[in-house]
Amino acid sequence: MDTVLVKGLVFACLFLIGLCAIEHHFRFSRLPYISWVLLFGVGYGILNQTVFPHLPELDLTPDVILYIFLPVLIFDSSRKLDLGMAREEALPSFLLASLGILASMFVMAVPIRWMTGLPWIDILFFTAIMSATDPVAVSAVFKQFQIPGKLKTLIEGESLLNDGTTVILFMLMSGKVIEGKELLFQKGISVFVLSIAGAVLLGGLMGWGGTWLMRRWKALKDHFIGPLLPLLIVYLTFCLAQAALDISGVIAVMATTLTIRLILRRAKVIDALTHCEIEFYKEFWTFFGNLANAVLFFMLGAEIGSHYYDINWLVMPGVIAALLVSRSVVVYGFGAWFRLIGIRLPAAWQHVLNLGGLKGALSVALILMIPEEYAYRHLFLCAALAMCLFTLIANTLTLRVYLKKADLGECRE
Repeated sequence: MDTVLVKGLVFACLFLIGLCAIEHHFRFSRLPYISWVLLFGVGYGILNQTVFPHLPELDLTPDVILYIFLPVLIFDSSRKLDLGMAREEALPSFLLASLGILASMFVMAVPIRWMTGLPWIDILFFTAIMSATDPVAVSAVFKQFQIPGKLKTLIEGESLLNDGTTVILFMLMSGKVIEGKELLFQKGISVFVLSIAGAVLLGGLMGWGGTWLMRRWKALKDHFIGPLLPLLIVYLTFCLAQAALDISGVIAVMATTLTIRLILRRAKVIDALTHCEIEFYKEFWTFFGNLANAVLFFMLGAEIGSHYYDINWLVMPGVIAALLVSRSVVVYGFGAWFRLIGIRLPAAWQHVLNLGGLKGALSVALILMIPEEYAYRHLFLCAALAMCLFTLIANTLTLRVYLKKADLGECRE
C-alpha cells in the first residue's frame, strides 16, 4: 500500500472538510469567507513551523500560481463580466491599469527610499510589482459584497488589465536590476504595446478556434465536453502566451473568454440551451472557481505563516502606509482627471476603488520568480507577504463597514 498516497488523500479530504466548516461557521462574519480561509492558512503555516513540523508542507511556487490557479480564476472572472458595461468602463479601466500603475510605483517608491535607503532602481522594481491590484484577490473578495454592476466591472476590469502592465514592467526591470541590462523607455513602450496586442490577438484566435470546436461537437449540449473544453482552451492559451510567446497570459485568457462569449451569443447558441443546461454550466464553473480560490488563498496564508521574517519590523508600518497612500493618490488623482475629460466617477465609487486595491498571490509569484542570489529577494518577499495579509484583512473589513453606510446608487452624469 502506498502510504504517501493514502496520507495525501486523507489530508485532501480533511482540508476540504475544513473549507466546508469555514464556509458554514463564518458565512455571516464581518470578514469575507475567503479572508477567513487566508487566516486559517496563516495558522496552519505557523503550526507547521512550530508545534507540528510533520504536517504536509504547502509550497507556493510561482509556477503553481501562474499555471495551475491563475488561468481558471481569470476565466471565472472574465466569464462574469457584463459585456455592455465592460465596453463602457474600458477607458477608465485601461488608464488606471497602465498610467495608474506607473504613478503608483513612483509615489510608493519615494517614502520607501527615505525609510530604507535602498537603491532607487531596486525600490522601483519592488513598487512596480506591488502597485497592481491582484485580479484573483479582487474577484474573490468582491463576490461577497453587493455593489453596482458598473463599479464592479470597473474594479475587476482594472485588476485584470493591470496584470499585463505589471508583468511587462517586471520583465523590463528585472533585466536591469538582476542582469544589468540597459533600460530604454522606447523599448519599454514597444514591448508593452506588442505584449498587449499579441495577447489580445492570441486570445481572439484561440477563442474563435475553441468556439468553432464547441459548435462542431455541440459541446454545450454535452455535460462532459461542455464544461471541460473551455477550460482546456483557456489553459492552452495561457501556456502559449506566458511560456512560449512571453506575452500577458491573463489578458490572453481574458480575450479568449470574451471572444467565446461574443461568438456564442451572436450565434444564439446560448439561447438554444434549456434553463437547466445553463444553470448546470454556471454552477459547475462557479464551483470550480470557488474551489481554486479557496485552495490558493489557503496556500498563500500557509506561506505567510511559515515564512521566516528576518526584517526590521519597525519599517513595515511605513511601507504599508506608502502602499495605501500610493493607491489613494492614484484613485483620487485620476478621479479628478477623469472629470476633466468627461468621465465622472462618484466620490463613493472612488472610495470603493481605493479600498479595492488588494494585493495577493500574483505579486508573491513575481517575487518568487526572482533568482535567490538577488540581494533583496528575501526582504521584498517578506514585505509582499505582509502587504497581502494587511490588505486582505484590513481593507476588506473597512470596505464592509463603508458599504453598509455608503450610497453607491449614484449614476454618472
